[in-house]
Amino acid sequence: MSVNEDVSSPAAYSEELEDEEQDDFHPRFYLAYIKTGNNQTEEGKVQAYIINDSNYYCSYLISWLGEDGYMHALHQGLIEPNTKLPLDEKLARELDVTYDIQLILFKKGKPYPAVAPVSTSLTIKARRFYKENSFRANDFFYQPAVLFSIIKSELEQKMELLTEKETRAIILEKEGGDPAPPKAKRQSTPELLEVDLHINELIDSVAGLSNGEILQIQMDQFHAVMEANKNLKGRRIVFIHGVGNGTLKTELRKQLDRKYKGLNYQDASFREYGYGATMVIL
Repeated sequence: MSVNEDVSSPAAYSEELEDEEQDDFHPRFYLAYIKTGNNQTEEGKVQAYIINDSNYYCSYLISWLGEDGYMHALHQGLIEPNTKLPLDEKLARELDVTYDIQLILFKKGKPYPAVAPVSTSLTIKARRFYKENSFRANDFFYQPAVLFSIIKSELEQKMELLTEKETRAIILEKEGGDPAPPKAKRQSTPELLEVDLHINELIDSVAGLSNGEILQIQMDQFHAVMEANKNLKGRRIVFIHGVGNGTLKTELRKQLDRKYKGLNYQDASFREYGYGATMVIL
């Protein structure tokens, strides 16, 4: 909550505190890259940032293992809550690297829930920066960026634990492989908008993308549609998410409960969409 924000009632203030406390249990931290040159050529450059999307101060260390067998510190320091800091600028083709990243999160002058120190490795492939859909709209920059999660959400952690068989099943579902009752393509109207979130409707190929990245693309589209239509009171939006293992449906409804409080939603028509769609009423 901003220090300049006006809280009109004790109830509103209580709600703000609840939101802040809830966010304390879901800190997010990213390494991000944005284009600084013509990335269509071999000499395209990218600027690195660290992003602290949390209510905590964060002490960070980013290092790499040298050929001499010793660790070499690249970046270290303290980043304030809900801020981003520029790191270095590199040629995109130089970013076939593995970073070791350590984070310690804490608050100053007040108690906070214990957050375990983070120690993880992040492998980056240069080819990622030359793919058409790698740079995507986001909440942190005015331009598209590539985001790497350092502190992963509960959903991302669960996705990483999936077996290879389950992974293939998810990708098949996201490419439209889940069975659904046949239906004619419905035309969107001023009163109803139909949005297909199957991954093959959003990008040309899932090659090289992790399950978490696929899910993020789908959720980016969901948020973009919601923001574009939020002022159209009474409009209905049908998000087609498929059946699969329910991951996309669960995350979509979780965001509706958290970010879009007060909006009504329900299962869309079974006759038209089976169990694979959610209708949101603005």
